[in-house]
Amino acid sequence: MQFQSNLKTIISLLVLFLMSGCSYVQEQSATLKLDKNWTLQPYGEWSDDGQLIKPDVYSPKNELTCDVPTTVFAAMVKDGKFKDPFFSDNLEKVPRKWFNNKWRYSKTFDVPENLLGSYSRLCFGGINYSADVFLNGKQIASADTLKGAFQRFEIDVTGKLKKKGNRLQVDVYPPQPGDFTIGFVDWTPKVPDKNMGLWRGVKIRFNGLVSIEHPFVQSKVNTANEHEAALTVETQVVNHSKMKVEATVEAQIGDVTVKKEVALKPFEKKRVVWTPEEYPALNFKDAKLWWPVTMGEPNLYTLKVSSKVGNQMSDELSQEVGIREVSSYINKEGSRAYKINGRDLQIRGGGWTDDLLLRENKDNLKAQVEYTRLMNLNTIRLEGFWGESDELYKLCDENGILIMVGWSCEWEWENYVGKKCDEFGGVQTPEEIRLVSNSLDAQILWLRNHPSIFVWVLGSDMLPRPALEKTYLKNLQVSDPTRPTLSACSVRTSEVTGPTAVKMNGPYDYVSPNYWYIDTVNGGAFGFNTETGPGPQIPPIETLKKMFPADKLWPVNEIWNYHCGRGEFHNIDTYLKALNNRYGEAKNIEDFEMKAQMANYEAIRPMFEAFAVNKAEAGGVIQWMLNAPWPKLYWQLYDYYLTPNGAFFGTQNALKPLNIIYNYGNHGIYISNDYRHGFKDLTAEVRVLDLHSKVVLDKKVPFSVDEYTSKELLSLPEMEGTTPVYFADLRIVSPEGKEIARSFYWLSQKKDVPDFENTKWYVTPIKKYADFTALTELPKVKVEKTETIEQHGDQTWVKVTLKNPSDKLAFFIGLKAKTSESHEMVLPVFWSDNYISLLPGEERELTVKMNTKDLNGEQPVIEMKGYNTL
Repeated sequence: MQFQSNLKTIISLLVLFLMSGCSYVQEQSATLKLDKNWTLQPYGEWSDDGQLIKPDVYSPKNELTCDVPTTVFAAMVKDGKFKDPFFSDNLEKVPRKWFNNKWRYSKTFDVPENLLGSYSRLCFGGINYSADVFLNGKQIASADTLKGAFQRFEIDVTGKLKKKGNRLQVDVYPPQPGDFTIGFVDWTPKVPDKNMGLWRGVKIRFNGLVSIEHPFVQSKVNTANEHEAALTVETQVVNHSKMKVEATVEAQIGDVTVKKEVALKPFEKKRVVWTPEEYPALNFKDAKLWWPVTMGEPNLYTLKVSSKVGNQMSDELSQEVGIREVSSYINKEGSRAYKINGRDLQIRGGGWTDDLLLRENKDNLKAQVEYTRLMNLNTIRLEGFWGESDELYKLCDENGILIMVGWSCEWEWENYVGKKCDEFGGVQTPEEIRLVSNSLDAQILWLRNHPSIFVWVLGSDMLPRPALEKTYLKNLQVSDPTRPTLSACSVRTSEVTGPTAVKMNGPYDYVSPNYWYIDTVNGGAFGFNTETGPGPQIPPIETLKKMFPADKLWPVNEIWNYHCGRGEFHNIDTYLKALNNRYGEAKNIEDFEMKAQMANYEAIRPMFEAFAVNKAEAGGVIQWMLNAPWPKLYWQLYDYYLTPNGAFFGTQNALKPLNIIYNYGNHGIYISNDYRHGFKDLTAEVRVLDLHSKVVLDKKVPFSVDEYTSKELLSLPEMEGTTPVYFADLRIVSPEGKEIARSFYWLSQKKDVPDFENTKWYVTPIKKYADFTALTELPKVKVEKTETIEQHGDQTWVKVTLKNPSDKLAFFIGLKAKTSESHEMVLPVFWSDNYISLLPGEERELTVKMNTKDLNGEQPVIEMKGYNTL
């Protein structure tokens, strides 16, 4: 039988040889990336001020070189055509006419001789929005079929390649009103080119007779014994030839290898599945599960899948995968909630957006994921399928960060999608449903092995049209039955899937700290709030100087407004009103920076803390937003340049896995434990100090706490007899007397009073403001600072010791790492804590880590500034 099988294979190869007209048949699996040395030019010749000089030509006048992926405008910026587009209002000065017609990407490339006899496919990861494609002077695809920003395309180029001088031309057409393109909604100004171009990679994939497509691992975890998991492995195989072929398909994961013999008809595609019932070795008895942060290690396995025809390798693919199981349910409070490997966890994250010009930088992505973990967040929400590659998803896999991924609201509102919309948005016709459902399927097949992705979001502000939702779900039964879906991120009830059990009721602008505890209708700490936050988060002064001309740095003006959001978020007036009423009007830009960072910290911390306190009832919260697509003033825990602001450290402290929390709603002191284990014999130390550093309350409360829970320990009494502003210092101490958590609050006798009756969809106004202006009465304190520099591999660490030798409080001390000679901010930068306060006589050590290369050969120095420090 083996002889007959080999004979059939030899005959098949001989037939292929005769049919191909080649002098040999050399089969090999390989990928040729087409990423370097492209040329790019517009259709038409243009003057520098955006005037058309010659129509209907590809003139060399405006030609530039670029790498792919890149959008057109990003390539022009990199080439120096438009300098500093993110500074001031320079983006508005870019001529839009440049981008009204198609642009041509061109590349000449060679093919290694050993690959010329292989089957070959030209693969496009993402084209915005459509394209005609020409290879060696012949058109091989047209824009009527090669369209859709989120489709992935393959074009068979077998027999069309030559060894030297292949010429590839891709004429890319810009998105038009009504197209389902990439967008930044109301977060930013509109991009001049609407992100047109080859925004994801281009490659040629070579393989033998039978290729491997879309390998996938499904996990079923035994929640009663977390070491056991049953795996189902699958792949698609494709016969690229005109003959029948028999192939051996093999999958390997961990130390388990499974095989199948597969018979394929000419050009047949077939799904190959290995089940744990059929292959008992796929019942893992010592599985290393993938866990999110605080729950365990994010263990990964390598999946390798290959095909052989006879004894010759035809194709092989490998990918990192995780063994884990995700489920969702609606809890007794009516909130959507999630389980990982059978364990509850509360989703706590931030909203992600790519760079405004879709430029991806691996070091930048790595830093942002490290920032996310450093802030104790467990989730990133992508409103859209971001990324020119899957690098972000890989980093989240490795770091135990969950990803909530799905469509943006860009296609749901007329002013963004550019066409009339109804209650289900802009996807309306059967053709549009087919395009968008195919786009989702393409993204899922590409990304589904990443264990970090825990849910597919099918709509944002609105539900998908029922016909579209049914199509999504039908396709998902095949492409990914392992994950929950979420039909919309707002309060909706689908006729297909029922209630979403999440909410999107704001706020998106400044609200007072007590709002999160006392609101029971809109964005407060109940349910699953998929996007919310206290609005603007002003970056430190160093970033403001990178954004604004010197004559526009202060006071707030129209250039500041340009770097806000759009629509209702075109200025920071609500934030400024609260800042001025609560802290007093800023005297200058330096005073404004200090007060803004205090406000950032104070506003964001109780949002996350309130949800942590209510973890049993509230399924999750997503801060809007995590990062910044360009230099801006709204919705960011760190800015475009990776500078953390006060909200970064407010979040970091709010979400410590074991934490002690002040409840702004009922004045209670709570313990929150996110770990999968409990703690015994701990002590809560609670002190209240007045404005003169006099201790007016000092309590020690012993306690124990179970795993994944929160509970109230005691309630602070009213402090009517003390100063207008007072301070609460809260600590958790181990049985050995070691401090393991601390929280510090500044509180006002005069309470914020939200105006709930006049709530708008994006904000609840404030009737009466807390009053912190008495902070100016804090006596000045000299804090002693010492620094120790250490080298750890490719990182430099600075251990900073701060000592308050006085008998007065040193309040809100901010630290910045800078270079010793040029005095530039070192970024990214990873602080153990920041914006801290020191009690009288207290000493603390903080650590800051930075990449040595970012010091540019200089030494690090730590700059210190506190609210009342000398």
